[in-house]
Amino acid sequence: MIILIIFITLITILIASYINVPWIFILLIIFFYILIYVLLSREKDSAKRFVVKINNQENKQNFFFSDKDKSIFNQNTFPMIIVDKSYRITSSNVAFNSYVGKDANGMNLSLCLRSNELNDALSDALTNEKKSDINFIIYDQVHKYIQAQIFPLKIKKEIFALVMMIDETPQKIAEKLKSEFVSNVSHELKTPLTAIMGFIETINGPAKNDVEQKEKFLKIIQVEAERMQRLVNDTLSLTRVEESEYQTPNERVSLWYCANSACDSVQTLADKKNIKISFQKEYQKDEFFIKGNADQITEVFENLLDNAITYSKDDTNITIAFSEKEENIEFKIIDQGHGIPKDDIVRVSERFFRSKTANMYKKNSSGLGLAIVKHIINRHAGSLLIESTEGKGSTFTITLPKFPASS
Repeated sequence: MIILIIFITLITILIASYINVPWIFILLIIFFYILIYVLLSREKDSAKRFVVKINNQENKQNFFFSDKDKSIFNQNTFPMIIVDKSYRITSSNVAFNSYVGKDANGMNLSLCLRSNELNDALSDALTNEKKSDINFIIYDQVHKYIQAQIFPLKIKKEIFALVMMIDETPQKIAEKLKSEFVSNVSHELKTPLTAIMGFIETINGPAKNDVEQKEKFLKIIQVEAERMQRLVNDTLSLTRVEESEYQTPNERVSLWYCANSACDSVQTLADKKNIKISFQKEYQKDEFFIKGNADQITEVFENLLDNAITYSKDDTNITIAFSEKEENIEFKIIDQGHGIPKDDIVRVSERFFRSKTANMYKKNSSGLGLAIVKHIINRHAGSLLIESTEGKGSTFTITLPKFPASS
């Protein structure tokens, strides 16, 4: 870090000298670099200092229970426990109690965590006073992937073990999803790409002098290229949405404005099928405000309307309806389309899933539109309900929290 600060400072001086910036500004910039370094140094994680302190103890007797150590233990964001030779939890911090959903003090470890790897590491710590770094899995309703450090402690001549845990489940799930996502995208891109290459070969070969066939194949190539473009655009959009899913949006957003913007965006597509998009009744511009991100909410409307148009028959209607609840605002997109098979409803918001309806009517969607909608709604602490009857149409209901009146 110090080397980086020195390097940046030298670069700053060189650039400043080149463009004739007054030295007072250079000194101020250097001062801020040093200040940032000092602040970052002071903000090192207390858990790491705690671990270093344990590792440096030559005589681990009476190590732990100073007031400062108690505070570090109890307030640490990592789940931590102290276990005695009978595997009873003698101390657990707030983070651990929250993680297991109960006050673990005094409980046997097996009632909170069951893992052979953890038991073996604890045995080494309690019997041989051996430090361990392990990874183990808790087989619950959802598998949890845990990284743990186990340290032997001597407190008043008795042997205990300190366990500090890091839940790696989100990272493991993200890695799995990333792997599946790359595999799916590769497969989805391969299909149109293979078709394009095949038709190019035909144009350069058997159909080289056949103008009519060449035009036909070029149109197919254009369709497949557009399909690839949709897939790439939707993939980028989904990636952006997923990256921001756990960042709470806080803009004051007008649902009326977002809905109207989306209607303008899809109007050309609707006109091609003579589909009329209308609001259930006249709404006021100053109604229906939520706390969110305007671009993403507009994207929700666009995806749902695009979906409704794509799977609707010609000369039908799509209706947008708003209603206000105590703490939420609800809006519906109602179409008169082909409908979704009952067994497919629970899966239509999965990445790359295409219902039987999509396959039956050969609709070339990317399979990502509703996945994007789901992630945006999750980010906005809302809910998505899908109701559909085959042959009659579908209703997509979104519920979102109101913008606080006091904000």
